[in-house]
Amino acid sequence: MESEQNPKFVEPGSASEEAGVSFKPSPPQRPQSRIAGVVERSKAELSKIEGVHGVSEGRTPTGDDAVRVDIEDDSVRERLPTEIDGYAVEVVVVPGGFGILPAESPYSG
Repeated sequence: MESEQNPKFVEPGSASEEAGVSFKPSPPQRPQSRIAGVVERSKAELSKIEGVHGVSEGRTPTGDDAVRVDIEDDSVRERLPTEIDGYAVEVVVVPGGFGILPAESPYSG
């Protein structure tokens, strides 16, 4: 039974099965890229190094795929490989790491 106030509204329990939200399966996942696999396999080992804050996909200055390693300071750089599985390791110094912003920060909320 349709509501007189809103003709498109259907009273609860009176909708037919066809009136439900249609289901569209998500598109098939693309296969994981080679660099994503290298990052995933390297992440646990690199994260064990004191001063490493993060490992992710990155780019070299020329735009090639690379393994990005975020570190506390330059002293960590010497403990890192320069290449992993043929990909350059791009090191980014992030002093203080990736802490949560304080509540009074102008960047929060």
